[in-house]
Amino acid sequence: MQRHWQFVIRPLFAAAISTALVVFAGTAHPGDAAARRIIGFSPDGTYFAFEQYGQLDAGASDSGYSEIDIIDTRTDQFVGGKPILIVDETEDATLTLEQARAQAAAQAAPILAKYAIAPRGERMAFDKFTFPEDMVAYNDIARLEQVAQKWLSPIYDELAISTIQLDQILAGSTTDCSVSFDETRDTAGKALGFRLSLQGQDGKPFKLLHEDKTVPGSRNCPTSYSLSEAYEFTPDGKPAVLAVLVQRFSQGFEGRDRRFIAVTGQAR
Repeated sequence: MQRHWQFVIRPLFAAAISTALVVFAGTAHPGDAAARRIIGFSPDGTYFAFEQYGQLDAGASDSGYSEIDIIDTRTDQFVGGKPILIVDETEDATLTLEQARAQAAAQAAPILAKYAIAPRGERMAFDKFTFPEDMVAYNDIARLEQVAQKWLSPIYDELAISTIQLDQILAGSTTDCSVSFDETRDTAGKALGFRLSLQGQDGKPFKLLHEDKTVPGSRNCPTSYSLSEAYEFTPDGKPAVLAVLVQRFSQGFEGRDRRFIAVTGQAR
């Protein structure tokens, strides 16, 4: 079945929030837990884009920031080699969140138009307790990290995927990340990375979507990874394409920080 319709993200119900973490959505708080906005896929499924945004955690700067990731799903690499990032990390920063988002959107607009990237596809799996649409209060980020899941089960089995599985692994790093490990084993020259695989109805892996060989310094020595949500789009006459959003946690100025990493590729 071909599916070509807009993403529909249902609002979080108060009851669900009260039974999970204490999260203050839409309110300015110290801390650095990015929220995300899904932009969508290109008509042929070759490109996927999303925005993550927030406010730096009051270290050297309390700047608002916006990062728009436009990814080639054939290579799982950024278009242009890097994301579009608007932030002011100086001590006297005056860049507001609204200004950062507006500037990032303006820079991204020609690329999004070139590839006709728009809301299309379907959210196929979701951990509602990751609160991806919310800027989480800084004192709740550590609790969010603790309860986050390493697997997701699609809400339908059209693609014969029973589980999206994340495994944390050690990978090479040129950054000294020893302080990010609680373990006593030798982690010299290593950082925490991840492997992402798809499992079939028999419970066996049939597709490796991603496996870190090295961890870039831009991840800021991760303390853990987990899964937030996954999207699927099937272009006319082409295989289905997936975009899986991984949460990356690291130590910030006033506690844990959260960012999102999108892993993309064909379902088969």
